[in-house]
Amino acid sequence: MTNDTRWIIGTIVPAILVVAGLLSVQIAGVNSRIDDLNGRLQRLETDVRSMDDRLRAVEVAFGKVDQRLETLERAILPAAE
Repeated sequence: MTNDTRWIIGTIVPAILVVAGLLSVQIAGVNSRIDDLNGRLQRLETDVRSMDDRLRAVEVAFGKVDQRLETLERAILPAAE
Protein backbone atom coordinates (compact mmCIF):
# COMPACT_ATOMS: atom_id res chain seq x y z
CA MET A 1 0.00 0.00 0.00
CA THR A 2 1.43 3.36 -0.96
CA ASN A 3 1.38 6.50 1.12
CA ASP A 4 -1.30 7.98 -1.13
CA THR A 5 -3.56 4.98 -0.55
CA ARG A 6 -3.10 5.21 3.21
CA TRP A 7 -3.79 8.94 3.12
CA ILE A 8 -6.99 8.43 1.09
CA ILE A 9 -8.22 5.65 3.40
CA GLY A 10 -7.24 7.67 6.46
CA THR A 11 -9.30 10.61 5.17
CA ILE A 12 -12.34 8.80 3.78
CA VAL A 13 -13.02 6.44 6.70
CA PRO A 14 -13.25 9.20 9.37
CA ALA A 15 -15.35 11.32 7.00
CA ILE A 16 -17.78 8.43 6.52
CA LEU A 17 -17.94 7.92 10.29
CA VAL A 18 -18.67 11.61 10.86
CA VAL A 19 -21.42 11.60 8.22
CA ALA A 20 -22.90 8.43 9.71
CA GLY A 21 -22.89 10.01 13.18
CA LEU A 22 -24.57 13.18 11.93
CA LEU A 23 -27.16 11.13 10.06
CA SER A 24 -27.85 9.10 13.19
CA VAL A 25 -28.44 12.28 15.21
CA GLN A 26 -30.80 13.63 12.55
CA ILE A 27 -32.78 10.39 12.45
CA ALA A 28 -33.08 10.41 16.24
CA GLY A 29 -34.41 13.99 16.07
CA VAL A 30 -36.98 13.04 13.45
CA ASN A 31 -38.09 10.04 15.52
CA SER A 32 -38.50 12.28 18.55
CA ARG A 33 -40.65 14.70 16.59
CA ILE A 34 -42.76 11.86 15.22
CA ASP A 35 -43.33 10.55 18.75
CA ASP A 36 -44.36 14.05 19.88
CA LEU A 37 -46.72 14.34 16.92
CA ASN A 38 -48.28 10.96 17.73
CA GLY A 39 -48.93 12.13 21.28
CA ARG A 40 -50.57 15.31 20.04
CA LEU A 41 -52.74 13.38 17.59
CA GLN A 42 -53.90 11.04 20.35
CA ARG A 43 -54.86 14.00 22.54
CA LEU A 44 -56.69 15.57 19.59
CA GLU A 45 -58.56 12.32 18.95
CA THR A 46 -59.59 12.19 22.61
CA ASP A 47 -60.84 15.78 22.42
CA VAL A 48 -62.84 15.08 19.26
CA ARG A 49 -64.44 11.99 20.81
CA SER A 50 -65.35 14.03 23.89
CA MET A 51 -66.95 16.71 21.72
CA ASP A 52 -68.83 14.00 19.80
CA ASP A 53 -70.26 12.64 23.06
CA ARG A 54 -71.28 16.11 24.17
CA LEU A 55 -72.91 16.85 20.80
CA ARG A 56 -74.83 13.59 20.98
CA ALA A 57 -76.14 14.59 24.44
CA VAL A 58 -77.23 17.98 23.05
CA GLU A 59 -79.01 16.26 20.16
CA VAL A 60 -80.91 14.01 22.58
CA ALA A 61 -81.86 16.96 24.78
CA PHE A 62 -82.97 18.97 21.74
CA GLY A 63 -85.13 16.05 20.61
CA LYS A 64 -86.85 16.00 24.00
CA VAL A 65 -87.49 19.76 23.84
CA ASP A 66 -88.87 19.35 20.32
CA GLN A 67 -91.27 16.65 21.49
CA ARG A 68 -92.47 18.81 24.38
CA LEU A 69 -93.01 21.77 22.05
CA GLU A 70 -95.05 19.64 19.67
CA THR A 71 -97.16 18.41 22.59
CA LEU A 72 -97.77 21.99 23.76
CA GLU A 73 -98.64 23.13 20.25
CA ARG A 74 -101.20 20.36 19.89
CA ALA A 75 -102.71 21.16 23.29
CA ILE A 76 -102.79 24.95 22.93
CA LEU A 77 -103.22 25.73 19.23
CA PRO A 78 -106.50 24.86 17.55
CA ALA A 79 -106.41 22.17 14.90
CA ALA A 80 -106.56 23.32 11.29
CA GLU A 81 -109.95 22.83 9.71
